[in-house]
Amino acid sequence: MKKDLDSIILTRQELQIMKVVWELNNATVKEVCDTMSQTKPVAYTTILTLMGILEEKGALIHTRSGRAFVYSPLLSRQQATRNQIRDVIVRLFDNMPERLVEDVLEHETISPDRLEVLRSLVESRQENLVA
Repeated sequence: MKKDLDSIILTRQELQIMKVVWELNNATVKEVCDTMSQTKPVAYTTILTLMGILEEKGALIHTRSGRAFVYSPLLSRQQATRNQIRDVIVRLFDNMPERLVEDVLEHETISPDRLEVLRSLVESRQENLVA
């Protein structure tokens, strides 16, 4: 079932699974389970259930390879990032992205070099809006 990729919001556990699938390009439940278990034990059945949910959401698709299902991402890491940020901006910052930027600048430690990169991005954005 094809879903709108712009609307997929991942839970913390789903994101962990997607990170493994993105890294491997495609993966079986066992491969995801083995990879995730390197840092913290996870149950095969939990991963199986969550990968099924991810497929229902439209983030993954599977093909059969012998007895196993091989899952591939339909949702890219970039699209997932955009969706999550958009969701945070809408829910927490009243659909005002500048409030998110203000919050980050006020509460996060950013090196002078990174601040300069951000300044350049803002200036470039302003030039594009004027042009």
